[in-house]
Amino acid sequence: MHTELHPTRRPNAPASRDLAQQLTEIRRLLSSWETAATRDQPFAAVSSAADRGADAMRQLFDPGDLVARIEWAKRLAGDTREVVLAQLRRAQILGPQRRVSLKPESEDLEKLARDFPHLISVVNVLRRRIALAERSSPPALRLPPLLLSGPPGTGKTAFAQRLAQTLQSRVIQIDMSTLETPFSIVGLDVGYATGRPGVIWDAMQHESMTPVIVLDELDKARQGVGDHDVTGFLYSLLEPLTATRFVDAAIGLAIDVSRVIWIATCNDASQIHSAIRSRFKLVAVDLPTRQQMPAVIRSIHAELLRGAEWRGGFEHDLDDDVLSELLSMPPRSVWHALEEAYATCALAGRRRLVPSDIPTVTRDTTRTRPIGFIHNDNDPYRI
Repeated sequence: MHTELHPTRRPNAPASRDLAQQLTEIRRLLSSWETAATRDQPFAAVSSAADRGADAMRQLFDPGDLVARIEWAKRLAGDTREVVLAQLRRAQILGPQRRVSLKPESEDLEKLARDFPHLISVVNVLRRRIALAERSSPPALRLPPLLLSGPPGTGKTAFAQRLAQTLQSRVIQIDMSTLETPFSIVGLDVGYATGRPGVIWDAMQHESMTPVIVLDELDKARQGVGDHDVTGFLYSLLEPLTATRFVDAAIGLAIDVSRVIWIATCNDASQIHSAIRSRFKLVAVDLPTRQQMPAVIRSIHAELLRGAEWRGGFEHDLDDDVLSELLSMPPRSVWHALEEAYATCALAGRRRLVPSDIPTVTRDTTRTRPIGFIHNDNDPYRI
């Protein structure tokens, strides 16, 4: 599942309106949760650990800490009390034990290598960590924070999405270039009128404690000193020891986020503060070569069709002549070119693409000029 997050509040939207919307949703959730948990059974999970595979479970938080935090929240006043209690009760219902991702099967890893041949360096990092995982029982996968550096449009987001699918995890994408404050990530104390939990807390309120968090355009994040640095939250989150006791400023409950898979992207790694950059494993990503492009095109094509409601109206094989029309394009342009080609094919009353369906306007024979950032929820090749 892909989740697109916009950490900053909508421009000119009153904080009170956002709070009112939150409270409406919270009241609905609380009503639905009443049948799932009672005070006599504070840690009844949605399903038992045995049902989900006990060997693949780890503790997200200390149950005693949660009980103490709920008692603290009951003493809060007004809407703040309702907001915090709703979050804590959700954690209570899901339970302290959560699933961790196990190593991918070898065929899944080979498929990643085949579909993303220009990202073989990243796949090789996975291979090394899988070898480590195989020495443990269960073979739980841990990855170092990855920084993928290279030109736009090379499919870095698509790779993160595919990896998350393979690990049965969620993808959470944060646009670092537009992030104005770290509070939306790590929470803001509820003593403030706009205090509320952040992205990290929300990401962990699911059955898996191994989400894939993509930090998009980390090199364009505002960096500096104090309030002028929006990347400061990464210092502790990217360190394995301190990440085991992360505390959201609004909730105040220590949780283990050391299993999060961090994938940051950038165009120029030298623009990232050295103290942050050193916490990542830097992997250079280039545009696919002409020899690699057929595999990349077929991967993009399959991903496009997977989410297309109109896919049943066409034959899906790409002829060699159609492939040759796409070879000179960067991956991002391929996605849009194929969408337009299918529209042209439908307009012509055909069921199979022909070379002339590929729009010439999207071609980039030099493949050196970066493509602008495009916000399209259905396009995973936008980084």
